[in-house]
Amino acid sequence: MKKIVLLLFFCNTLSSWQYHSPREIQETLDEAETQFSRALEIFNPWYTGPILTPSATMMPPGMGNIQAYVFANDIYASFNAERKSVSLEHNLINLNPIMLIQTGITDSLDGMVTVQTNTNWQNGHVGGGYGDTQVTLGFLIQPQTLYVPKVKFSVQETLPTGHYKNLHADRLNSTGAGSYQTQFSLAAGKLMFWTTQHPINARIALAYKIPTTVALRGYNTYGGGIGTKGAIRPGKTFSADFGIEVSLTQRWVFASDVVYTTTSQSTFHGSSGMNGSGSPASLGSGYSDQLSLAPAIEYNWSGNLGILAGVQFTVYGRNSSNFVSGIFSVEWTFP
Repeated sequence: MKKIVLLLFFCNTLSSWQYHSPREIQETLDEAETQFSRALEIFNPWYTGPILTPSATMMPPGMGNIQAYVFANDIYASFNAERKSVSLEHNLINLNPIMLIQTGITDSLDGMVTVQTNTNWQNGHVGGGYGDTQVTLGFLIQPQTLYVPKVKFSVQETLPTGHYKNLHADRLNSTGAGSYQTQFSLAAGKLMFWTTQHPINARIALAYKIPTTVALRGYNTYGGGIGTKGAIRPGKTFSADFGIEVSLTQRWVFASDVVYTTTSQSTFHGSSGMNGSGSPASLGSGYSDQLSLAPAIEYNWSGNLGILAGVQFTVYGRNSSNFVSGIFSVEWTFP
């Protein structure tokens, strides 16, 4: 019996053995050498951005992340209902520092708090103050694998901590929307580094925001004037963001975002009041949308510390602002 088994094994070995010529062997060795050399050139990429597209990365339990932004916005025109850009009589300059604090709760749950302030300048006048606060919970849907992107579902609640009603006539002290806003978002991301010597990190995020009704008095974030009294239902907002980061080196990265937002018409009920010229005050807005781009450059000292600088500008819009923004950010993950 033992001899029969050995004979069958020998016959099977002969049938599976194939002859390779010296040329074929050399080609195989050359290919292996090329792959090995290429692997040596691939590095573990470090990323800080991109600027706007949310990440699908979960923060591990026991770790934290702080990212500070400064947005310097120059609103120089507005798009009307026909998508024509109409210059403002005086540019509105807005300085918007934002702080994001994120921490891991479990392997599949993390949380983030966002705080901000706003300062506005226009025609020699200035105003501002503390802005709205956001609290976000993120839930892991799918971890990243070799071929499958990571996917994260988030629920965000905006708390109306900013100033939005009984404003000055120039409304420069407007810093919030006055509405509790619930946002549901789905983000996906994939790191790709076997097809190129410059790793690529791609993100996409879809979000839908639902605001509550806001009671208004006087000049307010939505318009109004003397004697305004009523309530407005802000429009619902859908946004689609796409972000990409291309590693030039391990420390230097080029990043860019494409952002599209659209908001449904707002509805006001009550007395609109009058503006300073004695005509009826306007409140709310019609359907609006906006497309913007945000290229940036990153420098990372390590996988836990990096800076990001870029610019965001509008491409087109309807019933929305036309602006350009300078953006600077610092990100630190700890411990």
